[in-house]
Amino acid sequence: MAAFKFRKNAKIGNLDAETDSFLTPCFYESEIFRGIANFDSSNENPDFTKRVIVGRTGSGKTALLKQILEHANVKVHDTIEAENTVFEHINNNRFVSELVANGIDLRVFYKSLWLHVLLVKVIHQVYRSSYESFFDFISGLRNTSRKPYKPDVVNEYMESYKDNFFNDNIVTEITEKMQHELSGKFSIDGVSLGASAKNENMQKIQRETSSYVSRELIRKQKELIKVIKEEFSDNKQQLRVVISIDDLDKSWLSSSGIRYDFINALLEAFKELLDIESVKVLISIRTDILMGIYHNNLRQDEKDLSLIYAISWNKTEIREILNLRINQLVKDQYRSNHTVTFSDVFNFDVDGVKADEFIINRTMLRPRDAIDFVNLCLAECDGNVELNEEIVLEAEEKYFATRKNALVKEWKSIFPHIKDYLDALSFVNVNEFTVKELDEDIKDTTLNYLLDRPAYSIDDDLHNNRMTNFEELIKVWFTVGVIGFKKSPKVTIYSSFEKHELDITDFNKTFRIHPLFFRA
Repeated sequence: MAAFKFRKNAKIGNLDAETDSFLTPCFYESEIFRGIANFDSSNENPDFTKRVIVGRTGSGKTALLKQILEHANVKVHDTIEAENTVFEHINNNRFVSELVANGIDLRVFYKSLWLHVLLVKVIHQVYRSSYESFFDFISGLRNTSRKPYKPDVVNEYMESYKDNFFNDNIVTEITEKMQHELSGKFSIDGVSLGASAKNENMQKIQRETSSYVSRELIRKQKELIKVIKEEFSDNKQQLRVVISIDDLDKSWLSSSGIRYDFINALLEAFKELLDIESVKVLISIRTDILMGIYHNNLRQDEKDLSLIYAISWNKTEIREILNLRINQLVKDQYRSNHTVTFSDVFNFDVDGVKADEFIINRTMLRPRDAIDFVNLCLAECDGNVELNEEIVLEAEEKYFATRKNALVKEWKSIFPHIKDYLDALSFVNVNEFTVKELDEDIKDTTLNYLLDRPAYSIDDDLHNNRMTNFEELIKVWFTVGVIGFKKSPKVTIYSSFEKHELDITDFNKTFRIHPLFFRA
């Protein structure tokens, strides 16, 4: 077996897909990737409607989108930056803020804004001519024979926003038109916003707001969708369009009170475009964010199953990803034409386990985890020493710190005290346990640690319950992936999109702490 001595800080790629030079030459085509690239709308492709890419941090959502845009099946593509196109305006608009502060449900309004933004992108890609000529095209439809849409309604919608229909000011104009219409009506009827607004007034404002959006926006937008479907359907075999949205987990959204309403509205809006078969609107969203939407009762998860690709990986796939990247690294450094695998390079034992297995077992079966761990191992090299057990063990400590910090950032919006919950796991000094048989002293020590933390809040019933109920703490540990339950001696079930919470029957099973997080 050849000996490999890597230069200090050699890498098998960057952790972010945007700057990862290994991504394209080492990309692993998963079933999800092939499914998204398939534009066959027949019954032979039951996954055609799946457009929402859901996954944990580091599962490869951005990498998948990036590579999809380069696929031969995709003829044209575009992106939408949610922060700049929609969110920034509605989050800072005084009128919208007053409506929200008074408990007015604006989800249908957010949906209409999203629909317009999506429609502009679709028109730009399927019409492939000037915006001015599109207005003429729509106007000319009024003189055509009977069609399955209402050309007068479409023309009315486009003419009412003609100056800004296709530019960045449209969200502002739509909002201001609604504000002008509703403010005038509220004034005539003697209804006002503010702290002193009466409940019956709020009900009237809610009715008028919903009615306006349905009548002046959604109804007309749906007719425009029918036009696009009918008039450009001949292009569907030649023109395949992808429009992607991939910034829904960024920090600008995390602290907003309308976060879940905003994203939920997008999920509602894009479904209206499913009938335009030549266009796929792809939405990348983190698992915890979608869970937050479900927990806030904004939508039913079972109704989304036909729309969602949940990204998950098994050990074989993670190994193949590492094989491709290790081989590329060796090829670049040694100018070798021989195929080199992950196990060829990590061909030694760590704590009595093969090094390659040791590393994979300590990932959460996500590409970023595996790349991070291997990079940290390579960072310990100096060009003179072969990889060995000591290097992997040193790298593991650094890897543990980076993965723990990543978990805290990922789950903090749902579990504000997630760092304390992860720290509390360190007091469980057995790697396998049942709730019934676990020593009571261990349970007490774990919970007492939380009780001693300066985090008590009379308004946070969930957290207060976790500080006194060990089973509630176990639920969190399972959801974030630091423990699983044994299905067989060799199979441990960790949380997934399909099973992200424990069932009451699971508490009779044997729990196993993830190898990376068992620190005893």
